[in-house]
Order: sequence, then structure tokens, then C-alpha cells
Amino acid sequence: NLPAAEAHYAELAPLIMPAGHTGATTAHNLIDRLVALSESVLLPQRLRDVDVPESAMAQLASDAMLQQRLLVNNPRDVTEADALAIYKAAW
Repeated sequence: NLPAAEAHYAELAPLIMPAGHTGATTAHNLIDRLVALSESVLLPQRLRDVDVPESAMAQLASDAMLQQRLLVNNPRDVTEADALAIYKAAW
């Protein structure tokens, strides 16, 4: 969502990042910080880490398209192909 929501991410950055992180990379720094935070609290980082089989990717993508209430609020349009690519990247 970064291309469509960079300004929003940059607005959130000061809430969880040290002062002085401003400019064009602020949104990228926020993302990096959130990744580091999830790793530091030992959250599983991939779907396979929580026993989601690779064979489930197509069904997950198809099911994601049923979540219209969430999809309409996403900053970017998401197609089933997009959802499948996201799930594959997360696997």
C-alpha cells in the first residue's frame, strides 16, 4: 500500500519512532520499524511458520475477495491476483 498511502504512513511514524525521522524515507523507516518490532516480540514472520500449507494460497486469495468491507477501505485496489501474490510472498 505504500505507493498509495505514503503520506499516511509518514504521519503515523512519529507515534512509534524516535524524533528526527522525517522526509521521504519516513514511511519506509516506519515499515522497517514495524518489521523489527514484530520480530523482536517473536511473532511468526511467514504463513508457513503457522502451518499454513502452500497449497492453500489460491483458496486464501479467493476468500480474501469476499471481504469487501475491508477491501473498500484499502488505499489501493486489490485483485485476486494481487491477493495471491501477497499470500505467496508471505508464505
